[in-house]
Amino acid sequence: MRTLSSPKENIAEKVVLVVQDAQTRIKETIVESTYTGLSKSEIENRIRLIIEEAAEEIPEAWREQTRQALAINAQKWHYLYTQQVQAINAQMIAAAADKLKQPSVRINDKTYSINLQSVIGLPVNEQMPILTTFREHLTVDRAGLALIENYDKQIRARVKSLAVDPAYFQRIDKNGKVYRPNLRNFAEMQARYESNVKDVKNLEAEGVKLVWTSSHPDASPRCAPYQGRLYSLDGSSGTIDGIKYTPLSEALAGPRGDGNGIISGYNCRHRLIEYTPKSKPPKEYDRATIRKENAINNRQRQYERDIRNLKIEERLMRRAGDEQTANQLKNEWLDKTKQYEIFSLRAQRAYYPWRTKVTNEEIERANQV
Repeated sequence: MRTLSSPKENIAEKVVLVVQDAQTRIKETIVESTYTGLSKSEIENRIRLIIEEAAEEIPEAWREQTRQALAINAQKWHYLYTQQVQAINAQMIAAAADKLKQPSVRINDKTYSINLQSVIGLPVNEQMPILTTFREHLTVDRAGLALIENYDKQIRARVKSLAVDPAYFQRIDKNGKVYRPNLRNFAEMQARYESNVKDVKNLEAEGVKLVWTSSHPDASPRCAPYQGRLYSLDGSSGTIDGIKYTPLSEALAGPRGDGNGIISGYNCRHRLIEYTPKSKPPKEYDRATIRKENAINNRQRQYERDIRNLKIEERLMRRAGDEQTANQLKNEWLDKTKQYEIFSLRAQRAYYPWRTKVTNEEIERANQV
């Protein structure tokens, strides 16, 4: 009885990191542009280049879909972030104007006038010099310091919101229902699906007609209905040795019919096992065991998401010029990484460093060590 070894756990590593790297760099460009005064056309050109570089590394079958998803999300991120920062800046300038005696104040032998309405309409990068001009004069007493601290807190919250917002796009399932898959997960699903299609074709070429799907106790709700069952590779349905079988394609398609099913789905660790006469289905597990193992699996994925988000947030805070907060965030994700490894070892599970990386730069550094 043969068990397919692929797709391996890291079969989707390359494309997942391509997609993740592009999202991280786009967000860095958005935040950096707020402080460097990049024009709208310069921002658009930089983001376009990032998307095109990523698209070149994506298989042709879903290259255009990835390109569009990145472009749409980049527009959303840029609009939301700049609008939110504009509002925060306007509030800060209004408070500064009140404290420094609007409509005009004298600083360093120069008189400044503030027209709040005109400031509200300014691009974010034009608001920043105004904030910089007045900020140092607001920290001389406790009231001024409170304004600064509140402003910084709001900016950090906006950066965090941007950092944790993944790229989504719209799809339609087999029932015509619209849903929004995560682009990163979609990239993994597609890579795994393509790998499995190749394996299935190889099995067919070798004359294999029926296969079992493996079973494990931490199967996701998406995979559980399909594990430990018998499937055909030729699209047929029937019964053999008293066991019913249906086309494997239905299981691979998954509940939505989009390819996010057993074997091919995001983060799936099931395998195909060649059927032999009188062979039995792989072991099935009781619900209590499945729930317990699922909890471990979910905790690992949460650790990975948390680490990625903290890494992205650190990078964005550095682009925003807040090195102190960035350093704190770095310490947080380093600590969280240790927790992830310890938890996995205690649970007797493998952990996957590549799942926590957010840029290709991390891969290059790791290869140089």
